[in-house]
Amino acid sequence: MSEGSQDDLLRLEHGGSGSDDCSDSTVEPTSRSRVIRVAVGGAILVACGLLFLLRTPATDQSPEEANAALFIEDFDLTGMATDFCWKNKSFYVELSGQFDLPHGSHDTASSPYECQKRCAQTYLCEHFSYWQSGACLLTSYSAYQRAYTGGDSNGVISGPRTCEVFDDMPTESLYSAQNVPPFVAEEAEGCGHLHDRYQLAWAAEGETFFDDWMFLTKSETRGAEWYLNKSEAFQNGVAFTSKAGTILRVGEQVHPFKRRSVMLHSAQAFRPDKGFVLVMKYKHVPYGPGLWPAFWLVNSDLHWPDGGELDVLEYANDETAKLTFHTDKNCSINMAKVEQCDSKMRNINPANIPSCYTNYTANKNGCMPPQVRKNGEWYAKNPGAVALVWDASGVSSYHIPEAEIPLDLSYEKPTPNEWRDEWRMSYMPFEAASCVNIAKPMEIVLNIALCGDWAGNTFYDCLECRETGFVPNYCVPGHVTEPATDCCTIYMSNPSAEEPLKTKGFFDIDYVKVFTPEGMVLPKLASGTYRKEKASM
Repeated sequence: MSEGSQDDLLRLEHGGSGSDDCSDSTVEPTSRSRVIRVAVGGAILVACGLLFLLRTPATDQSPEEANAALFIEDFDLTGMATDFCWKNKSFYVELSGQFDLPHGSHDTASSPYECQKRCAQTYLCEHFSYWQSGACLLTSYSAYQRAYTGGDSNGVISGPRTCEVFDDMPTESLYSAQNVPPFVAEEAEGCGHLHDRYQLAWAAEGETFFDDWMFLTKSETRGAEWYLNKSEAFQNGVAFTSKAGTILRVGEQVHPFKRRSVMLHSAQAFRPDKGFVLVMKYKHVPYGPGLWPAFWLVNSDLHWPDGGELDVLEYANDETAKLTFHTDKNCSINMAKVEQCDSKMRNINPANIPSCYTNYTANKNGCMPPQVRKNGEWYAKNPGAVALVWDASGVSSYHIPEAEIPLDLSYEKPTPNEWRDEWRMSYMPFEAASCVNIAKPMEIVLNIALCGDWAGNTFYDCLECRETGFVPNYCVPGHVTEPATDCCTIYMSNPSAEEPLKTKGFFDIDYVKVFTPEGMVLPKLASGTYRKEKASM
């Protein structure tokens, strides 16, 4: 099936079911409230719609299928609802618009169990969509969920290749980071950093990508995002991981003026005073009107910004990403060294803020060095690795194109002092005299915010945002405290936002890794968020 057209959907909805005794015509188009309660352990299945779902003989079921059936409590005759990891009235669509993989067989299946099993046995399949007509369509890890809005007399159910139970919290034992020595700045020789070689200390990658992250549900940016917990994120297609990659994306509307999204915080924290390299290798990052994605570091043991915050890759709408550092101390960038070293970088925007002291009410926004600035669309169309080096001498950030990933990084032994100058996006050396106790151990954060204090307030300044048509007098730009009238929030709630958000509003990540100086043995520290979450359990 080459294109996701309405005609294709109609064929899926109304396709014949062959010689089945229980055809679609035998199921009355009753309301969704007409539900059969299945008593596990001996109920008599009398509804024809239910028999359609479970027509595979018990002797043909694997133990996994039989056990899975025990979790099913409700069936909706018109929509195939289930309490398991499948989602009723939803199907998956590839980013290309196709409804299945190019090598998909377009076959029918006798049940959603059989369709799911077929996905598990098919190369590159990570999701299945099983239509009430019997069509079984298979899609890849990057496919997105789309809600089915057809008639109640037909339906579709979808899910992952396997159903798994996830722990909502990491379980690793970690040491407290509250009593580490203070950060003391130290100047490095030349334009590099204090350590030449690094070793792997932490990795989020492949099928275990989410094992050491927490899914936070609290939003503090007055935006249109509705952050989900781990199980909700997986069930609603907002988070997914496989050997091929990891997806974090904007989901469907869940409440008036709110859309599903995700915010991750690492359970571990890492010491900038000792030094580390943070790398996110990616295929795609979110971009577009109303989007505010962020890859950043923060200390949550202390009240913000006392423990420090570093924004690695953060932008909103069509604005460029800017590396910035926030602290409550009177720390400054060593601008003399910046001028000495920036000559080796290309296409630098010279704008800068030397003082790192942060107090938003006093219009003190933290320090920002001169740097190469690119927007989200540029990063999305130039996949590769975003890398950060942070030690007592300061911070450097890099963008390494996919085709130029160096062997030292591929072999997990990075030597950033030897990396090419053209990869460097920013250089922020600290003044040794003023930058003391400016940062505590840092946790990693990945999230996609919507509208709110940044993307909402600057929505009208963005050409692509204005081209959505959500402009005065229809709405009020930057009215983030009144979502019913805010231009950005109303756009997020409009059906016209669905396809741009699904096809552009997502991270596709190969890995996130942290490297520490070679030969240095450091205890694994708990992030402040992890420590507090564990204490509250």
